Formats: sequence, C-alpha cells, structure tokens
Amino acid sequence: MVMKKLTKSYLFLLFAVYCMGFAGCSGESDPEVGLPHGVKYEMLKKYSLSELKFMEAVSGLNLIDEDVTYKEIHIYKVSVESDHPGKAAEKVNLSGLLIVPPREAGREYRQVVVPMYTYVLDDEAPTLHVKNGSPDFHTLFWLMVAFNHGYAVMIPDYPGHGDSFGQCYIPYMDKTEMVRTTLDYVNASRAVLAKKQYGQKGGFILSGYSLGAFVAVQVARELETNDAYKELPVDLLFTGGTPCDLLRQAELIRADDEFSSSYLYPLLLLGYKENNYPHLNMSDYLKEPYASEAINYLDGSPKDYGNYFPKNPQELFTENFLNNTGQGVINEILEENSVKTWENRCKFIMFHSPDDEITYYDQAAAFVQEQQQHGEVTLIDGENTHTAAALLYFSQLNDELAGW
Repeated sequence: MVMKKLTKSYLFLLFAVYCMGFAGCSGESDPEVGLPHGVKYEMLKKYSLSELKFMEAVSGLNLIDEDVTYKEIHIYKVSVESDHPGKAAEKVNLSGLLIVPPREAGREYRQVVVPMYTYVLDDEAPTLHVKNGSPDFHTLFWLMVAFNHGYAVMIPDYPGHGDSFGQCYIPYMDKTEMVRTTLDYVNASRAVLAKKQYGQKGGFILSGYSLGAFVAVQVARELETNDAYKELPVDLLFTGGTPCDLLRQAELIRADDEFSSSYLYPLLLLGYKENNYPHLNMSDYLKEPYASEAINYLDGSPKDYGNYFPKNPQELFTENFLNNTGQGVINEILEENSVKTWENRCKFIMFHSPDDEITYYDQAAAFVQEQQQHGEVTLIDGENTHTAAALLYFSQLNDELAGW
C-alpha cells in the first residue's frame, strides 16, 4: 500500500476531514476494578468500517486494506495520576488515546506508541480532537493503521493538555519529564489492555514527527538502556523531522535570517522555566515585550499565538542570545536535554528533509553520523519544508509498517 499522490486538492480534502466532525458512537465508562490506583478509562468513539472508508475517501488517503476482517475500531481515553513535571509535591492527571480493534480470542496485538507533533491550544489535544468528533491527521492515520494491522495504538496528550490542562505547563523539550510522563501513560494503557485481555505481540513500535519524534527517540533510548525496562523491548523506531541536538539547533537559529515558527523557542524556554528550571530569566533570551508576554500568548488559549512573535531573530532575541554571550545556563540545559547516542537494538529509521526550516537538517544528520558509531540508524532524505515533508514521512512510515 502507498498513499495517493499528494496534490493541492488533497490538502483541501484533508482540511475537510478536520472540519467535518465525524461523530462516531461513544460509550459508557467500564468498571475500574483490577486497574492500578489512579488509572481510569472510558470509551470515546467507535468507528465502523463504513465510517472509516468515508473518512479515507474524503481525506484522499489510500490506507485501508480490502481484506481486513474487522468491522470497527474502538477509541478509549486513558487517564492516570502522575507527578507534576516541576513540583514534586503535586500531581497531575495525564490522559491520552488508546486505539484498538475489537478483541479476538487467541490473537495478539502489537503495541504502538506515537506521540503527537507540537500543539499549543488546549483544544488540540488528541483526546479532545476525538471527543469533539474531529480527529486530527495524525490520529486519523493511526486509526486506519490500527485497523489494518490489528495494532494497539497509544497517543498521549502532552502534560499541560487534555485532562492536565491548567494543572501544569508542557515540559517542552525536557527529556526527563517527557519520557517519564509518556511512560506513565503507556503503563496505564498497558494495564487497560491487560484488563481487556489484549495479548501483546512482539516489542514496541515507536514513531513520531517533530516534537513527537523527540519524545519517541528519547523513550526508545530509555527503554533500551534502563534495566528497569528490559521486559519492554523496542522493535522499530521510526521518526521524522527529529530535534536531536538542541544546542546545535539554537546555534542554527542564531545564524538564520528568519525562523518561521518563531513561537517555538519561547515555548521551549517556558517549558523549562515553568517546570524543572525555574531559575531561567526569560529576558536573558527574549526582548521585551516578548519575554514578559510569552506566557500570555502560549498558555493554550489565544489562537493568534503564531502571529505574535516576530520571525526575524534580530527582533525576537536579545543581542546576548544572538551573539552567544553569557548563555552558559541555557546552553547547558539544551545540551543536557539533547538526544544522546546509544547502542540501539531496535531497527532505527530517521526521515528528515534537507529543506526543513524548523528542525534543521544539519543537527539531525550530525546525530545520525554519531549514532552510527554506536549502533545502527538509517537516514532517509525527504523533501520540502518541515510541515509539507510530514506528508511524505507518513507515506514512508506506512510503507515500513507493511512489514510489521
């Protein structure tokens, strides 16, 4: 299977899928007996084969196998209590999606963890997209893949979104907190799968694009290097547009004439300051009014956040940041949270476009070269800008999944 050739009409159709609001069928919460403390789940939607085929036709995708025997796909919301990403004495309520076909006796289901790309607004969390009847493209893709292959797909809401909106701020690019909270959600989802008697097939598949790639690769590394997770092997890691070397990324931003998604760096700074690095001073890196106003535009409410921050680095950043003068604190944090190489056992594929203007190609290619000295990783060159290249990433990913 391959995805149909991408055209302008395809993009309009894709937008239509997002806006049409497929209702599906929702159900009542199941009893929580037999689940670990703090773990809850409820049925969000059921999509029939005919509904999936309609979404497929409208979106322009060509994914559903003709010989699939399933008649529907189920989407659960899984919730779990977890430690606050910046305040040790507080808790937050993490949430996320668990997508599964109807269980068949004697069948096993491969578990797939696929964190989302970056989103800012509170209504963009995967659980809210589905609850509101408008699954985003990422979720729509995995709905169809889960249907085809019989996967149990886990898509977490990031901390600070979904059930934890207002309880904490997203620990954006904080590898420790992103890994910990993702694994808390994964363990909760696995408990639900065990309760519902979904046997596991093989090791994990992990995948993601952009921020989702950063989280997926950091989680895979943790699973393969921490003895506490030796019973949770990873079979496939497939990422796209991956931020690897955050310090190198900052150096490339400093040298660029324009940074198209200029809100991302203020989001990164806030993710650190509002959680594990409260000593950060925003005005050391951002000019006013952006240093003071960033939190107001990136708190999940204002829909015009993308237009507030100037795309010219000279207008957004302080001279000290641009000249890398007195930047030891943030540089150390960026280095600390960058992806470190390891002797991977999983099949590892990275997709990245040389024309990526957001997560620069150079930092990803440098990581691949270093990783190849420790393990094995394949770099697939894409084409087009960061956002447009994501469509080819999903196509390449779909081809790879045909063998799993």
